[in-house]
Amino acid sequence: MTSPYQQQLGRELTAVGIRGALHRRIVAEIDDHLQCDPDALLGEPRALAQQFADVIGSARAKTAAVAAFASLVVAGVVTLVIAVATGGTLRSAQPAGGPLHGPTTLATAAATVAVIALQVALACGLLVALRWLWRRHTGVLPAAEARVIVRRAIVGVGAGITGVAAIATAAVAERHVPGAPSAGPVIGASAVAVVALLASVPSLRAATRVRPLAEGPAGDVVDDLGPLAPAALKNRPWRVALLVAMAIALLATVAGVLQADPYDGAARGIVDGLACLAGFATLGPWLGLWSRRGRELAG
Repeated sequence: MTSPYQQQLGRELTAVGIRGALHRRIVAEIDDHLQCDPDALLGEPRALAQQFADVIGSARAKTAAVAAFASLVVAGVVTLVIAVATGGTLRSAQPAGGPLHGPTTLATAAATVAVIALQVALACGLLVALRWLWRRHTGVLPAAEARVIVRRAIVGVGAGITGVAAIATAAVAERHVPGAPSAGPVIGASAVAVVALLASVPSLRAATRVRPLAEGPAGDVVDDLGPLAPAALKNRPWRVALLVAMAIALLATVAGVLQADPYDGAARGIVDGLACLAGFATLGPWLGLWSRRGRELAG
């Protein structure tokens, strides 16, 4: 017969998102424990349920980070193979018979979406991997930090699927353009990448169902650097963003010089750097890259 303590614990577990088989297993284990020691001091049901949520939610957030990063790595390798095998699917096919045989509007739009989405996926994948690296041995994560980790994982996987789908769309749209790669292999490889990304969805869903309740800050992009962050960057996430944007501009310029087109490379670098800062400004708070409170403390 279920005791009042178990009934209340069951309600509290449901309140913190622990349901289904996991809920039944915890209640059963508590029942076994009480049968062995009826006078056991387990604490208030609400506090005990919150402890379970902290431990389980933290573990699931870290698992989601690993699953998302692994799937993004697989998708990234497949995308790289596509680019190498086709000579650059993300580039518009070179006109071979005059302007009427140039890339279609759909192909150009899809290629643009692919470039943006894959860059977002790459950034989120790196960020979620870095945060996991420094927090992998932490038993309980603050609720705010776990939420940021899961958000990054979801955005990274979603952007990856969008980017890969856009690659396939561009290949289909250009299938009649002379010199364009065959759409069949691109679609097949894209499907493999999408399957790899979808494999992380169960872990992402599990992490959204049970979340830790512990208090604490979410951190920012400086925390993503962990012990690698110089003291001068502490509480200065915008300095990190500026440094990254400058590095992107410099690399693009160097690439342009190596291709004997320095002006075009510099222009692309400036645009990419500004896009990086725009993304940091708009998505930064939601993805835990910076916060207004952090800026106030820095000021």
